[in-house]
Amino acid sequence: MSKEIQKLTHGAMITALLGALFLVDRQSAGLFNYIIGWIVPLPILIYGAKYGFKQTLIPFVASVFLAFIIATPVTAVYALMYGVIGLIYGYGVYSKWSARSLFYATIVGTSVVFLITVLLFASFFGYNLQQEIQTISNIIEAMDVSAAVNTTTMVQTTLVVMFATSVLLEAFVIHTLAKIILARFKIKVIKASSIENVRFPKWVGILILVSLFIYPITISLSMDETYQTIGFAIYSWNVLLLTYQAFVFVIIMQRRYKLKFLVWTVVLGILFIPTIMIDIMMIVGLLDILSDIRSRLLGVKNHA
Repeated sequence: MSKEIQKLTHGAMITALLGALFLVDRQSAGLFNYIIGWIVPLPILIYGAKYGFKQTLIPFVASVFLAFIIATPVTAVYALMYGVIGLIYGYGVYSKWSARSLFYATIVGTSVVFLITVLLFASFFGYNLQQEIQTISNIIEAMDVSAAVNTTTMVQTTLVVMFATSVLLEAFVIHTLAKIILARFKIKVIKASSIENVRFPKWVGILILVSLFIYPITISLSMDETYQTIGFAIYSWNVLLLTYQAFVFVIIMQRRYKLKFLVWTVVLGILFIPTIMIDIMMIVGLLDILSDIRSRLLGVKNHA
């Protein structure tokens, strides 16, 4: 079988398989909506890893058109968004990105999906952010917490933790499944460099620091709900980036000083006292990016 025929055959198989999934999802009234994000990217990224970005556009566009024809509107939009994640991931594998870069790209993709589905166009996807905030507020009030506790801060922190957990877990699942299937197809992925080299550039840290004030400004000026939602999304994304950078610092510290349970202690701290630990992690993340704390405390001078 020639290479061109093989491309056409594989592209047709991808479109047919995804079409069958969309049809089953429609007949089951959207029963498989929650796993669309894990399934749709996989065949597209495999095709992209083998044949490149331009060649992958054909089965991708065909699958998206098919989704809009036979699937529910929500499923069709999910197929479009998660298909783009698969498209970018496949391009990354084809272009020899490292495994860490692929994971970063997946996190960005799932963050954008979360922003669109839960914040910007929540009603279309069946979410209600204000209702979620009210529900969390009611739970906190029912817990009979101290009057000294800032309920608004607790609600915001809870939402940020939920956002970060959802984004990271979904990205992790997609990335893990992709690695398993790529290995099955004997497609190599470049291993990531040492974690000691992982640190955002200083200009990124400055940008994060400045943008942290956007959400408080929208609240203090009593701006429209849309602007507050966008501000909260930016704030959540910044918290996610800073927490990730702080975890890198913690992992390096654990290795440097052989503190076996340091990472797990931090994780448990975030779970049990998130209002305090999130702020601490953000400060550590900013210091790691903007200062020389890593070289002073850990003796690590590399700055990627």
